[in-house]
Amino acid sequence: MKVAILVDGYNVIYGSPLLKRLLKKGVYQAQEELIRLVSNYFSMKGVEGYVVFDAYRRPCQDTRKEISANLKIIFTGKGKTADSYIESFTSRYKSYYDYIYVVTADYSQRMTVVDKGILLLSPQNFLREVEACQKALTKKYSSIPPGSHLSDYLEDGVRKKLERIKE
Repeated sequence: MKVAILVDGYNVIYGSPLLKRLLKKGVYQAQEELIRLVSNYFSMKGVEGYVVFDAYRRPCQDTRKEISANLKIIFTGKGKTADSYIESFTSRYKSYYDYIYVVTADYSQRMTVVDKGILLLSPQNFLREVEACQKALTKKYSSIPPGSHLSDYLEDGVRKKLERIKE
């Protein structure tokens, strides 16, 4: 099943007390923390994630950075907002994905994408999901006993290939 989640970056930043505090220190710190938070989430869920930031005052085209196979960062270009990028994306790719989720608190954006049959998540609900995923990852990997090695958890075939490389 192909799923895409489009995140209105600044909507989520302003919807999170932690990210909002970081925004006061600098926009890049808040952006980087949001990206760090969602990267594990998208990978663990196996969905394509897009974090879209308004950069409509910049004199250039949309900029797309691929962070991983599951995460792309979009900075909109001149005259474009995150809302306009998300609307365009949902129109263009609606038939390609089984589900498209949009994470936004913007009322007009919500009404526009609902009319297209797109699923909505509020920034607060999305951040709760991300936090739950982070806790599950922490619990899973913190339960590895002290003194054990990564190789103890590898499948036999992978371990044997690594041993051949090491020799």
